[in-house]
Amino acid sequence: MDSTGAYEKFANDFLRKRDQSLIGSKVVEQWVQTLPRKAEIIEIACGGGYPITKSLIDEGLKVWAIDSSITLIRKFQSRFPDVPIKCERVQDSNFFGKKFDAAIAIGIIFLLPEYEQAKVIKRISDILLPGGKVLFSAPVEAGSWKDMNTGINCISLGYKKYAELLTKSDLHIKSTFEDKGKNNYYEAERLNWRC
Repeated sequence: MDSTGAYEKFANDFLRKRDQSLIGSKVVEQWVQTLPRKAEIIEIACGGGYPITKSLIDEGLKVWAIDSSITLIRKFQSRFPDVPIKCERVQDSNFFGKKFDAAIAIGIIFLLPEYEQAKVIKRISDILLPGGKVLFSAPVEAGSWKDMNTGINCISLGYKKYAELLTKSDLHIKSTFEDKGKNNYYEAERLNWRC
């Protein structure tokens, strides 16, 4: 089972756990301060929207969202009816056919096989405006483990490999963060030119 099927199967359990957790919200709130007011942002793997989407909206950003679980999408729509959302896998998304000031992908990149991680990072770069920013979560150490929500295999490529993939995709790492739960986040910026 891939992450799409797994998150749909365990959607209600995931919602119950995630709705009670503020993990990552402080990192996101700090990162959002670096974005222009009313910036347009795509949230990739938005889940039910708590706490990340709420933080983005509270900071005045124009949010667009995608997720692959219809159960999570329905919950998200009930909470944020004015946010445009699509039910699709990040690997297949056309990201509303537009460019964004920023992108955020919490808890998704490491759920993908290595070759898909590289493709998704490139696709995120392609939808960012020059100078656009991305924040995604993945461990700085390379390794694999079982996802605590679904039991599927997760793969971290590690800092060195993520830096290489970001550079190849015209993105520059600005910084990394760690939250209270010891989760790592990468902040990168889209270069103003293409290689």
